[in-house]
Amino acid sequence: MSDILKPQAVIFDLDGTLIDTFPAIVNAWNAAMKPLVGHTFTPKEVVDHFGPPDEGMLYGAFPENLSTEGQLEAIERYYAAYRAKHEDIAPFEGIDALLKFLTDKGIPLGVMTGKSRRACDETLSYFGWDKRFGFIVTGDEVTTPKPNPEGVLRVAEKLGIEPKNCVFVGDSPADIGAAENAGMFSVVAGWHEYYHDELKALNPDLWPQSPAEFHKWLEERLG
Repeated sequence: MSDILKPQAVIFDLDGTLIDTFPAIVNAWNAAMKPLVGHTFTPKEVVDHFGPPDEGMLYGAFPENLSTEGQLEAIERYYAAYRAKHEDIAPFEGIDALLKFLTDKGIPLGVMTGKSRRACDETLSYFGWDKRFGFIVTGDEVTTPKPNPEGVLRVAEKLGIEPKNCVFVGDSPADIGAAENAGMFSVVAGWHEYYHDELKALNPDLWPQSPAEFHKWLEERLG
């Protein structure tokens, strides 16, 4: 574990960290895949495909004999269902206040998400956050996904902050691994519980249970 006296930048994962998008992703996955395989996937079955960006997940699960046209149709079903579900999802309670606090303090903000650029932009735009972050890297803009640090290091570079002075906040083992591999201060988004059992073995630097608790920790360091 490490410590950081005064964070100079905060980088966030998106899904399960800023916004509870999992219901939308599961719904979109089933809209794309159920017509092809004939059954509904459970949330765990969908999460098991996480890693590549949205389209990469689908390509990895398509039946081998599916035509190119069928693949493209499934991808469009996915995005249409994902977009339609936005009205049923929301940022985690306290996230808006947390982002406003950091912005008011002049702390650069970034996002490194495994989502595709298309899905990321749709979500950020829907919630009015398309101008909120100084730099964003998505899963289809890196050669290797988290826990490889490529994406978070690129965000830090674009924000102009050394990795050791950055905080990376995420809800998954891949997020915490990316932070540690980049030499950043790692923060578990403890308000999303899906990966808690796996995360306990990783010894992250900070584990707040809510955005409000993380907000308080930041206030103590930033004044």
